[in-house]
Amino acid sequence: MKRSSNRWFFTLSVIALIGTIIYACKVPKNRLQSIQEVGILTVATRMDGVGCFYHRDQLAGLECDLLQAYAENLGVDVEFKRAASINETLAMAREKKADIATSDLTYTNRRGEQVTFSHALFETREVLVQRKENALTQFEELKGKTLTIHLDSAYIEEVKDKALLQKIPLRFPSHPENTAAISIDPADNKVSVLELIDAVSMGEIDFTIADEHIVNGSNGYSDNLDTSLVFGENRWVAFALTKDHDTSLVNNLNQWLESEEAQTIVREYLSLLKTQGADNLRGYTLPKGRLSPWDRLFKRYASEPFDWVWLAAQTSTESNFRPNAVSLAGAQGLMQLMPETAKEVGVKDSFNPTQNIRGGSKYNQKQYRRWKNLPKREAMAFTFASYNAGAGHVLDARRLALQDGANPDQWFSTSSSKGVEDYIALLQKAEYYNSPMAKYGYCRGTETRQYVRRIFQQEASYRSQLKGLLKNEELIPDGHEQFSDTPYKL
Repeated sequence: MKRSSNRWFFTLSVIALIGTIIYACKVPKNRLQSIQEVGILTVATRMDGVGCFYHRDQLAGLECDLLQAYAENLGVDVEFKRAASINETLAMAREKKADIATSDLTYTNRRGEQVTFSHALFETREVLVQRKENALTQFEELKGKTLTIHLDSAYIEEVKDKALLQKIPLRFPSHPENTAAISIDPADNKVSVLELIDAVSMGEIDFTIADEHIVNGSNGYSDNLDTSLVFGENRWVAFALTKDHDTSLVNNLNQWLESEEAQTIVREYLSLLKTQGADNLRGYTLPKGRLSPWDRLFKRYASEPFDWVWLAAQTSTESNFRPNAVSLAGAQGLMQLMPETAKEVGVKDSFNPTQNIRGGSKYNQKQYRRWKNLPKREAMAFTFASYNAGAGHVLDARRLALQDGANPDQWFSTSSSKGVEDYIALLQKAEYYNSPMAKYGYCRGTETRQYVRRIFQQEASYRSQLKGLLKNEELIPDGHEQFSDTPYKL
C-alpha cells in the first residue's frame, strides 16, 4: 500500500513538473499578436484638424485614412483616443496607453529619444507663416520682431539652431528688451497650429512657423499668406510608437506602409494638396436664365424646402459646379459627398452628376428632418451647417451655446444676440474643442459659418438674376422632363 502511494506521488510530481516546464516554455504573445487577439488598435491623436479629424461626421485626414486601412489589414477595429497636446500624444505612446501616436508628428532627435518612429509618410518643410504684404525674405530680418510659437514643438528647435548658427539672440518674455534679438512669444498649448495660422491671416499676430502642408491644406486661410521663407532641411512626418525591445508592431506597420495600398493613399493626398482650389469651370459664360450647366438636374431633384435655386447655390458653394472636385477630406463630386454618405444615400459613382445631385438632395432631406421643427429659415441654416460640418459638430456648438446662455435654436447672430454660428466658430480653438461639451473635437467652424452665409447670399443673388424669368411653379418641377448627365452646351 505504501509502495502504491509512493508511485502515485511520483506520478503526480512528474505531471506537475512537466506542466511547469510547459508553462515556463510557453512563448508570450508579442505586441502585434496581442492587438490582433483583442481586436482593437488604439491610436492617440489630437483630433486638431490636421492629420486626423471629423468631417461631416466621418473620420478624415491622411493619418486617419492610413490607420483605418492598416487596422482593416490587421483584421481589427481602430479606437482613437484624444490627447490635449503633442506632448500628451507622445506620452501616450511612450507609456503604452496607445499602440500608435499620430498628430502630424515630425521626427526630431529629441523625440527620437522618447519614442520609436515609423517609416516616413511624406516629407514636409517648416516655413515662416506671414502676410504677403512686406513679407520677409531672410531669417535675420526677424530681428526686432516677434515670433509666436509653441515651445514644445519641433519648430522651436529649428529656430534655436538657426539663431545660434547666425549668432542672433532670442529674447523670451523674462529677458530684457533687445532690439537686435528675435522676440519669442510662447503660444499657449491650448492653441492649435491652425489657430496660429488663422491669427496671422487675421492680423492678430505677425509671424509663426508651421509645416508647409498644413498651411496649404488650411482652406481659406492662405489667400493672404506667404510661406516662401523655409527653415532648415526637409523633415519627415511619421507615426510614433513606444520604444521597446518588442518591435513586432513597428516592423509590421513599416512593411504595410511600403505596400501599394498605403502608397496610393499618400499619393492621392499629396496630389490633392497640390491641385486643391483648381477651378475647371472658370470662364464659362451662361445663357440668360441659367445658373449653371446642371440646372436641369437641380430641377429634377429639388424638393421642399430646397428648390432648385437653393440646390444651385449650395453646389456653387460646395464645388463651384465642378463634377470631378475632390477635397482633402475625401468629399467628392458636385455636392461633395463623403464616401460613407454616398453609400448611405445610394450613390455608386460620386462623379456622376445625376447620382451626386440626387444623393446630395436626399442627404439634405435627411438632415432637414432633424431640424424641421424649427422656424423654416433656421431649420434650413442648421441643415446646411450639418451638411457641411456634420451634425455632431453642430450639436457640439449647440451645447456651447446653451452653456453660455444663448439660444441653441438660433443659427444666425444678430446685433443683440449670439447665434450657434458664433459657437461653431469657437470649435477650431483648442480651449473649446477639448472641452467636455465637444464630443466631436476640432471643427473648421469659421468655414461652416461662411458656408451657410454664402449659400444664403448666393441664393438671394440667383433669385435676383432670375427675377421675372421664372414662374413659381418652375422652382420645383413635376419631374416629367427628361434629364441628362451632360451639361448644357455653352
